[in-house]
Amino acid sequence: MKVLYAFLVGINEYRAVTDLSGCVRDVETAEAHLRSTLAPGVRMESLILRDGQATRDAVIAAFRSHLGRAGRDDVALFWFSGHGSDAEAPDWVAGLESAGRVQTLVCADSRCDGVPDLWDKELALLIDELTARHITVVLDSCHSAGASRIVLKHTPEARIRTPPHSAQTRSPESFLPGTIERAADVPPMRHVEMAACEAHETAQELILDGEWRGVFTWALLGARKLLGNTATYYELLQAARGRLAVRHAYQESSARSAIPEQLDQPFLGGTVVAPDSGIWMRYTHDEWAIDAGTVHGLPIGGGLRVGVHDAAGQEAEIVEVRATDSLVEPAGGWEPDRDRQFPVVTTSVPLPRTTVAVAGVDPAEVADLSAAIGRSPHLRVAAPGEPVQVRVTLAADGNLVITDRHAERYAEWAHEGVDRVITALEHIARWLLIWELENPAPGIVSPVRIEIVDPLTDQPLVPNGLGEHVLAYTPDLRDWRPPSIRVRLRNTGAVPLFCVLLDLTPRFAADPMLFPGDYIGPGVTVYSRDRRRIGVQLPGDIPVEPGAWARDRLKLFAAEQRFSVLPFRLPVLGRRIPVRRKGLGTQDLLDRLGGRVHRDLVDAELGMAYDWTTSEAVIKVVVP
Repeated sequence: MKVLYAFLVGINEYRAVTDLSGCVRDVETAEAHLRSTLAPGVRMESLILRDGQATRDAVIAAFRSHLGRAGRDDVALFWFSGHGSDAEAPDWVAGLESAGRVQTLVCADSRCDGVPDLWDKELALLIDELTARHITVVLDSCHSAGASRIVLKHTPEARIRTPPHSAQTRSPESFLPGTIERAADVPPMRHVEMAACEAHETAQELILDGEWRGVFTWALLGARKLLGNTATYYELLQAARGRLAVRHAYQESSARSAIPEQLDQPFLGGTVVAPDSGIWMRYTHDEWAIDAGTVHGLPIGGGLRVGVHDAAGQEAEIVEVRATDSLVEPAGGWEPDRDRQFPVVTTSVPLPRTTVAVAGVDPAEVADLSAAIGRSPHLRVAAPGEPVQVRVTLAADGNLVITDRHAERYAEWAHEGVDRVITALEHIARWLLIWELENPAPGIVSPVRIEIVDPLTDQPLVPNGLGEHVLAYTPDLRDWRPPSIRVRLRNTGAVPLFCVLLDLTPRFAADPMLFPGDYIGPGVTVYSRDRRRIGVQLPGDIPVEPGAWARDRLKLFAAEQRFSVLPFRLPVLGRRIPVRRKGLGTQDLLDRLGGRVHRDLVDAELGMAYDWTTSEAVIKVVVP
């Protein structure tokens, strides 16, 4: 029997550097996810070191004793979630590090009483000692393509969690025996490495699904749930990058191997498969429960409901989300038969209000705007230290500036009162809700994929490390010529799905013109706009000049039944939102979820429960 040996390290509490929040949860969720998706005939032997258990000596010893048990036909996995750093490269690695620095993992006792970090060269030595032919390393830490995490880079009220660079000078005797000799030989890389970011970057952790999580671990496990059993390392990386882009986590995650073809093999050599796509509700131990929990992506908090698949009026509210299952209570007077099991799908997901931070030179103006935000059903003022989605600055020159948390400018005008500000913020909040909306536990696996295609070669364009398809203007004789693309949708699943593709524009419109709604059959590929070329241009208010850029975000909704596209439509920011009308014979997906984009409208009549999923793509157009 093949064995998956998994060694996972999660460190929130450090002795000599700042603490983190989501690392232990990262590795616990990863371990539970892997255990629940083992392929038939595979056994899992796992070991987790948490916080103070993960000293440098303990990590080295456990790496050797636990992963060293893996035979040639077994699979070895090392998963690290915590601080990473870098250090000046010593003379004996001269010419091997292009930036002149080496990457390090910060153990629980690193930099305390002379204990050094665990260097990447030492990790490579430990990997060389393993017998297993399939070895995977996952690093959710800064400088990890080669490992520290921060929370919300460029966000003043967030806690910055990057430790300083290691200034400690290490003697040759302080390294694991054989480290220097191995570096001199430069043996080929034996393992597949999946890293949260590049060596010069920082990784983020955010509140995701109700708790602090490393965004890379969250994105990678989410991609595992969405893709089929044959998903390769490369396909998982692309899907994870897409999920990172949805959360505006601009870190360049990567996958590396000495032999590129290794990235085209199934994740962990096929020892894990796609999670079971069905969720069942059953009566057990005097209570109703469903076999889905945090490991399956259900968020912690109120507002979640499930409904019996292909049935009307039979719903249950989730009252407690646990690791591998959740307790539910039948709702609306439904009294299910305790001797039956019911297939269920997600019918309602919580859509939290958008968090806003307000700053300005006039305290009275700041107080007035903050009070108005608090009265909005779509917005709330961010608490101190809480992640912020939108910022509003009342400048000294009388202008009002709205930006995202990375200071990317959304809008600016002369401040004339709070009404216009609230209208704009609520519009942006609706746009963000559409972009970030996803099914926490979809039963649909191998979803419809968005492919951005070169119009000349008809070949898919490859996104960059940030998950963005970057397209450039080209100089013409007198002007700049915008790029063009084709967009196609590929249903990789086994059932027909009704699909709508939205263009979420830089000026906060949500337009379904690319694919306004139709069924796509299993295994079928269809082009948007009848295969016509689609020009990608800057908004009219951005001059076409070197350095200019803008992003379009494509959001695809796919469901088992037809739904109306009208609730998704949003005009350009500042224009009137049209009155929404029902489509004949359709159900509004957003209304069915119970968390509508237009919350001030009347609830739709509860219809039949059906499954749904989402996909995303980001297009960035630049003027070089």
